[in-house]
Amino acid sequence: MAAHEWDVTTEGGFLACYRATLPEVYRYTAMLCGHDCALAEDVVQDVYLTALGRARDGLLTTLTAGYLCVAARHRHLDRRRSAQREERRLQLVAGAGPDASVVRAVPSQLAALPERERTALVLRYVDDLSVAQVGRELSISTHAAESLLARATRRIRQQEVRDA
Repeated sequence: MAAHEWDVTTEGGFLACYRATLPEVYRYTAMLCGHDCALAEDVVQDVYLTALGRARDGLLTTLTAGYLCVAARHRHLDRRRSAQREERRLQLVAGAGPDASVVRAVPSQLAALPERERTALVLRYVDDLSVAQVGRELSISTHAAESLLARATRRIRQQEVRDA
């Protein structure tokens, strides 16, 4: 089955695309969201509103159901990552988090670290960046980022032993 492409340069064209693709995009999004209808509806709404804005700005001229499903997947994953980051931030502030001692570190322990080490830890464990991404953000190699994170983790653990 060939993917149908809708011209969305006019409001009528966008509306035709919406009516034709909504069932497929919603079904796909509902599967992603574990059949949480409210979340699926929010994601689908975000996808169509973003697409409409891009079409009005002239950045999109055609749409397919496949494009919209991929956009829904990305939007869902963005929401999930954002919720996970927020949960980790709350756990960090509350001082009760996962087993990693770095995440359990109280703000005073983090504040005692050198700025570069503190930044690396926050990027890695709060913002959930990979070691390679931490390296890119700090303009250092992946190996240097691994060393920096290991050094910072070691300092946190030493502080925990001293404080105990």
